[in-house]
Amino acid sequence: MNVKLKAVSVGALFFLGFQSLNAQQGKRDSIPDEKQIEEVVVVGYKSATKSTAVTSTAKIGSESINNRPNTNVLNIAQGQLAGVNIVTGTGQPGATPSITVRGKGSLLGNNEPLYVIDGFPGGSESFRNINPNDIESMEVLKDASALSQFGNRGANGVVVIRTKRAKYNQGVSFGYSTQFGVSTLQQHRYNLANSRELLTLEKRLGRGKGAGLTDAQIAENTVDTDWLDYFFQASTLQSHDFSVSAGSENLNNYTSIGYLDQQGLLSTTGMKRFSLRNNLNGKSKDNKFNFSVGTALSLTRNTQASSLNSGGVNQNLALGAMKSAPYISPNDYVSGAQLATNPILLNTPLFLIDKERTFKSSTDEARIDVMTEASYKILPSLTGRVRANMTFRNLNDNVWQHPDAFNSILFAAAGQEFRGFETLANSRVFSFNNLAQLEYNKSFGDHKIGVAGAFEFNNNMLQSSSQTQNGLNTRTWVPGTGTGYIVSTNDLYLPNVSARQSRHNLFSYFANADYDYKGKYGLVANVRRDASSRFARENAWGTFWSVGGRWNVSKEAFMENVTWVNDLKIRGSIGTQGNERVQPGIFDALNPQRYLNTFAVTGGPAYGTGLGYNINLGFSGLRWEVTENLNIGTDFELFSRRLRGQFDVYRKTSKDIFYPFPQSALLGQTSLNKNTEIDVENAGLELNLAVDIIKNAERDMTLTLRGNGAVNRERVFNIFENPLITGSTVQDYSANGSLWQAPYVYKYLGVNPNNGNLLFESADGTPTESPTDADLKPLKYNFRNPRYVGGFGFDFDYKGIFINSTFNYVAGLYRYDYDLSGYYNPNDVGQFNVSKDLLNAWTPTNTNTDIPSNTASNRNFEQRSDRFLVDSSYLRLRNLQIGYRIPADVLKGTFVKSLMVMVQGENLYTWSKWRGFDAESNRAADQYGYPTPRIFTLGIDVKF
Repeated sequence: MNVKLKAVSVGALFFLGFQSLNAQQGKRDSIPDEKQIEEVVVVGYKSATKSTAVTSTAKIGSESINNRPNTNVLNIAQGQLAGVNIVTGTGQPGATPSITVRGKGSLLGNNEPLYVIDGFPGGSESFRNINPNDIESMEVLKDASALSQFGNRGANGVVVIRTKRAKYNQGVSFGYSTQFGVSTLQQHRYNLANSRELLTLEKRLGRGKGAGLTDAQIAENTVDTDWLDYFFQASTLQSHDFSVSAGSENLNNYTSIGYLDQQGLLSTTGMKRFSLRNNLNGKSKDNKFNFSVGTALSLTRNTQASSLNSGGVNQNLALGAMKSAPYISPNDYVSGAQLATNPILLNTPLFLIDKERTFKSSTDEARIDVMTEASYKILPSLTGRVRANMTFRNLNDNVWQHPDAFNSILFAAAGQEFRGFETLANSRVFSFNNLAQLEYNKSFGDHKIGVAGAFEFNNNMLQSSSQTQNGLNTRTWVPGTGTGYIVSTNDLYLPNVSARQSRHNLFSYFANADYDYKGKYGLVANVRRDASSRFARENAWGTFWSVGGRWNVSKEAFMENVTWVNDLKIRGSIGTQGNERVQPGIFDALNPQRYLNTFAVTGGPAYGTGLGYNINLGFSGLRWEVTENLNIGTDFELFSRRLRGQFDVYRKTSKDIFYPFPQSALLGQTSLNKNTEIDVENAGLELNLAVDIIKNAERDMTLTLRGNGAVNRERVFNIFENPLITGSTVQDYSANGSLWQAPYVYKYLGVNPNNGNLLFESADGTPTESPTDADLKPLKYNFRNPRYVGGFGFDFDYKGIFINSTFNYVAGLYRYDYDLSGYYNPNDVGQFNVSKDLLNAWTPTNTNTDIPSNTASNRNFEQRSDRFLVDSSYLRLRNLQIGYRIPADVLKGTFVKSLMVMVQGENLYTWSKWRGFDAESNRAADQYGYPTPRIFTLGIDVKF
């Protein structure tokens, strides 16, 4: 395996890291010389100290985020936030992972949390453009008290990102960090056949090249191509970040510039990003007026692989890597024209070599974000606040296929002289957010009250257009320039042109009130009214609310002598949130809106020789899905704060679920997408712990163990058909009080030693070769929500040497391994590679085996069984860091304030029953996908 190293010219290639101060204010602390700073947490549209908050949150700081080798910051949080399941599902650089907070509540609609970056609500697409080294903290809000303040967008949780800022009265500070890394493919356990083994198997079955060879000829075969190594090549990553911050008495400023270049394992994939961020904060001399202006610019180029997770033998590069016969050599490739003369499946890797060279798909994105906020203290207890935020994204897609490509030749029409195509597409997305708020805060002796009222407006607009030119002149065509297009009245060369426009508005007003008595007891109430343009006028408005309370037990007089308890708080909340995105995307279900009936003339004869109508009935009563949320929890710090943690019990129930409801075909369609009586309940427990095993200031040594875990139980109620069985061949089973869409399968028992057929379990528990529908059984887990999620790790520091680790785990989740199914399919022999386990298949002389006969007569039952339905639970060493902070006395007298060197690895090892390349996925079934890579990096961080 050859690794080509390409780096921007720099003096050294190392990493950056940060130290954090994790201390809180309390009445009893055994470390008097350590400065105590009470932690601040987000509680909705404002912040509160941790001791006065009634909310359930999970938070990580910059020390856990910065300098990790991920293009998307959300991947960094895997395993570090209790109750939050983050799944990538692809190795495509820049891909956005899916995040689920406390289980999925919607069946067809959006299950993605709301993302708020420096006060600006947005979507997950924002994180492809954010430099992780600009982030100060990431916090996930999970309970009703915090979420109801976000009304019709808070049902799935809220992820709050705060970027870095300078401080007042600080000097000028510079920082530079760089990292360089190499990515490699994770290992599989499929036991693939090499050339001689595959040829031997072909000879036994009388198929393919091996059918005509003798054993001696097979032994003489010298071509043994590792197609995984050919298509998935080791790739490089590099990043460079420079920042400067400064602050005077009334003004401070933080500016950063970043560059990232990550190449993908597939040579056609990669991502380059240039980012610029500036955060300016100011205040008046009397501190009555405060303002902030944040600006972020980014330019991103993303090249993608197409047709992943598909069976396209001429389209999916991952299929070529995984299934190509090893006795085919890359040197057999000549040209697309040569392949077109013999387009047999055995030539799959050659088809894909051609595509690798003659096809490209890329997206260039330019983005600008502006976040502004100003506040004025009208009276000592009354403050007015306004925010105005804006995002503009311009995306240019360029997809082309060369005229001489194999696919161009293969699909050319009769008499078509000019082949190939090029698509140029442009999308412009504009988002605007405006907030106006009044806050009143007053203390009366031991009593404190706070009241806030606000209105908010959110606007999102999309304009997109696309043109595909069919037929390119190889003499004059240059990709992306518009040259070489064939101008003709011939239908073969006419361009396909499309355009789209959508607009989405939200208008809201809300109020918040909180009360505190002596810092011991607190109550918080919220109410919010929202209107969405997604619904008809009569259903546009919805009301959401919450009530929360806390009891700071450790501040009671009876706790004074309980010296081992530093802080103990019990809290709880109940309330409602909404989900107005009844289909996942923010611009989905808008054009046309789903409360309207739509009709379209069919493209051809529908009734005899006449045209007909395509009918799509809308639901006039379309409205929000509403989530009821109940949470009870406790926060604690014990034994001189060496043991810290949170424990929560929750139940969230989603109602008015949007789902196809059966109706008579006489109405024009057999189902109507509408709000139904289905309820989806997610209930569970969460625990987050950290314990300082060693905390020795004299020896300059610390060792902290940390971990979090959550168990979530999903159930559905009020299903209109109980049980509800969906699917045709592969089926799912839903029943009231049980999981939604649990796999409904035959239980596979193994091989019949008498004839090599497959054996399945019948309803009465006896083996059978011919199962019926009565033998189908639902399983205890499904594909949507893992039962258990969490992570753990340790942080060790000794005299500047540090070792940090993070493990994450997922358990109680099924997925179909269709890659394994393909490797065990004897019908692929002669065209594709398979597992060499098939050499041990049942024969009359080999009856003691777990591999069915290659000619088994009942394989048709296999796809409805659990043979390739795998428990995809896993434990992964997500990140391991080893580094050294140069002592301050060594740097004394130089311009360098701090210097840190670090090496680290991502996705280092996985323990799982899953035999494939990557146990992590957000799909119910995996086949021919793009695995996430294993990454090794080296870097430096210097401040001066």
